Amino acid sequence: MKSTPSTATIVGLSGRTCLAVSALALATTACHVVVGAEDVRRGDTRREPRAEPRALPATLIVADDGRFRLVEPLVCPVDSVTELELSLVRRTQPNLATLVVGVIATTVGGVATAAGWMGDDPSGSPWSYLGPAGVVAGLPLAIGPLIGNDVETRPTGTREVRAPAGDERCGERGVTATRVTLTWSGLRAVTTVDGDGYLAVSPFSLVDAFDRLPALALAIELEGTGAPRALDVVIDAAALARVRDGFLAHAGVDATVEPVRKVPRLEPGLLRVGRVHRDGQRGVRLALPLTNAGPGDAYGVRLVIAASNPELDGRVLYVGRLAAKASIEVVGVIPISAAADLALADGDLTVTARIKDAHGTAPELPVRFRGAALHDPSR
Repeated sequence: MKSTPSTATIVGLSGRTCLAVSALALATTACHVVVGAEDVRRGDTRREPRAEPRALPATLIVADDGRFRLVEPLVCPVDSVTELELSLVRRTQPNLATLVVGVIATTVGGVATAAGWMGDDPSGSPWSYLGPAGVVAGLPLAIGPLIGNDVETRPTGTREVRAPAGDERCGERGVTATRVTLTWSGLRAVTTVDGDGYLAVSPFSLVDAFDRLPALALAIELEGTGAPRALDVVIDAAALARVRDGFLAHAGVDATVEPVRKVPRLEPGLLRVGRVHRDGQRGVRLALPLTNAGPGDAYGVRLVIAASNPELDGRVLYVGRLAAKASIEVVGVIPISAAADLALADGDLTVTARIKDAHGTAPELPVRFRGAALHDPSR
């Protein structure tokens, strides 16, 4: 008779155990929460043109070879392009609800176990069985959420973000004209322009490359296929100094300057001046025989021209190094305008050529020409 309740009790406990095990299995699967989010990281940034170049007003520059060049600076609208690296981030995090349930179940189970085992009839108390079952069920729920947490990153691609970034210089193009007139310090130079915007006259034909370089403030008039254009440009001394060696190399002038060991003696001949016409252009040709009769080389030799005509005045013709006992003819053709050519045809011209060298050994007296600049039909 006494065995029947015992059997029923065992059956009841077995049913509760099955329910606990089932709850444990379900709860174990909910120990973690998986959260997915897109992560964006900034990559490289570059600048790309957005549209065709736009030309700025024309200006005059000095090229690396020491020649004047008329150019239109080009600017390009650009975009700032930033690459974004995209990835999917999966974070496995503790399920707080499961953790709380596990902590509570474990705590309650521990208290129930203690109450059952410390009672008057430990083996007959249901807490002696339910308490350990609660601990067994709660511990996985309390510990499970704390392990197995991680972060997984999976790249998903890239994306570009564009933003306007203003304008930036993107080169230049030459300006063509049929004739260019340069005016500075009361002097004037008339010259032609090639297809790339290079003038036939160099800044170092206006200033002495072997002397202290000044700034050039130029008023420029362009004549071509449209209405004449005028512009003002200042070429500073630093810009001239930067290209001086390039000019001398391009002109084939030996710019070597060495200490004087033996004194040179420069002896000029007769200065000849004539008007020339070539390919529809007018000019004045200067020719001066020059001999170094001394025992030493002469360095930095050049002729500085002074003339009554402002289109010839202030010009510089270069020789460079002239070896001892050597003779050359210094020749230069200076372009002039049609008006200047007509004035020279109807009147006299005064030209003075002063010989200079690097060490001041040249004659102090200049070579002079005065008279009519006759047209040379052979040139």
